[in-house]
Amino acid sequence: MDGLLFGFYFLNLISVSWADNFGEAIFTSQKCLLLAITYLAFRLILEEDKKYANYLFPILIGTAIIACVVPTVQLIEVATTTGLDGKGVYNVPGYSGHKNLASSFLFLLFSLLLFWFKELNKKPWIYLLLGWVLILILLLRTRAVYLAIGAFAVMNMAYFLLSNSELRQLALRRILPAVVVLVIAGGAIISLTGAGQQYLKYLNPTTYSQSASAIERTFVWYKTWELIKDQPVIGYGSGNWKLFFPSKNIEGGFRMQEKDLIFTRVHNDYLEVWAEVGTVGLLLFGSIFLLAFWQVWKGFRRSKPSFKIRWVLLGATLLGFCIISFFDFPKERIEHLVALALLLALIGYERSKESSDSFVALASKKQQMFFSGALLLLLLINLPVGYYRYIGDAASKQIITFRNSDQFKVIKDNATQGNSIWYNVDPMVIPLDWYAGVAEYSMGNFEKAKGLFLDAYEVNPYNFNVINNLASTLVQLKEYENAIPLYLKALQINSKFEEGMFNLAYSYYQIAALDEALFWVNKTQGNPEKKSVFLQQIQDAVNAKE
Repeated sequence: MDGLLFGFYFLNLISVSWADNFGEAIFTSQKCLLLAITYLAFRLILEEDKKYANYLFPILIGTAIIACVVPTVQLIEVATTTGLDGKGVYNVPGYSGHKNLASSFLFLLFSLLLFWFKELNKKPWIYLLLGWVLILILLLRTRAVYLAIGAFAVMNMAYFLLSNSELRQLALRRILPAVVVLVIAGGAIISLTGAGQQYLKYLNPTTYSQSASAIERTFVWYKTWELIKDQPVIGYGSGNWKLFFPSKNIEGGFRMQEKDLIFTRVHNDYLEVWAEVGTVGLLLFGSIFLLAFWQVWKGFRRSKPSFKIRWVLLGATLLGFCIISFFDFPKERIEHLVALALLLALIGYERSKESSDSFVALASKKQQMFFSGALLLLLLINLPVGYYRYIGDAASKQIITFRNSDQFKVIKDNATQGNSIWYNVDPMVIPLDWYAGVAEYSMGNFEKAKGLFLDAYEVNPYNFNVINNLASTLVQLKEYENAIPLYLKALQINSKFEEGMFNLAYSYYQIAALDEALFWVNKTQGNPEKKSVFLQQIQDAVNAKE
């Protein structure tokens, strides 16, 4: 397993050499290193130091409490203000910054807590904590996690019913009646409340297929597949999918075209890995899970009957993670990677107890020292990565705070301060140079703005706003012939970008290409008053020529 994890990391690290954006590539690569090293640390703790191994469960309990408290407070706040109906639940980012990821992290914590459940099943607080987690998962309304919970429950229930008579009786006398009660209570809630009807609609797969979420996901997946077909072998470099995604145009993505929404994740970890580090990367990533499933199966077959349930829990948790990875992006969050590392370490540790392949015994002392030194050097990369991302994120927050004000110097200074080779785009993949360019443009410094927009264009050549602003600066400098191809590129990416249509029409008007100007003005629909003025100006110019 460690070979696959480090192989996946080194492939991501090597991909930095062909990635367009170094900062995003190295940041994503180092998260893969975190997964591999955390896995090693958990294995060493589990196998070599029972004292510290005993701390894992209390730490897990503490983490679960924190992960529950944060979204609970947010849910109460949202419920008492805007309400949780419709999109209101998206205002609950939880511990992970997004309600889907908060829910998936809770699922992982729930499953890992059950791994130690046997030792604590007579403690009432463990029931309360598990119930708290399940209620939060229900309230956060994440379909991928519902699927994971369903698969988890089916696997465990099937084992209970098909195993020995004691577990079968437990399932029939306690678990099944509890499930029946929950189903009846849920049915009553659905029948009697509007909230219940909303959940029923939310869980209906036929309804989901026509929802905005499903349409956007399939759209992003399709465009990602188009990217993969262009570079299937090596991909676009670790962390660089989000830069190239708009290059296939965003036609069909309503919120991307009309609401200026930017997708920074594929919402499918397998496709994202394939797009960024190619087919070899996908095979390595998939092999991590295939090997883990194989270890679970081998461990299940060889273990004593009393330990088989632990293997079922581990396998069901792993399956749940794989399901979530198909619809969301747990690979992107560090807390999910730590939970995955613990899960894989538990699988490896339980497997090693059934055989003689002790993890630490596989390497000699010299090999261990060499390996430790190499890991230390790799970890040192995190120092500049962490420092410059901290500075960059702080600057980005300040920029967003003052973005809609006239504090142009503050915006420019923060953009300059936060910009580096390690960090040059904000979380929405907008270059910091673009913000500085907008500030200079707003102050009338068009030559300076041109230079900054050119730098921003080099960093992200497929953001239609970056392209449009660069072209508009060229228009201010009366470089109309240079601006026109840029406007056309922006409209190729977003065919409904009406500001770009007006700007392009104006540029054609300035070089007396009146037919082209008329064509692009007539394509606009959102601002009839502005359209009327443009059409009148063009018609006056046509009349003057005649």
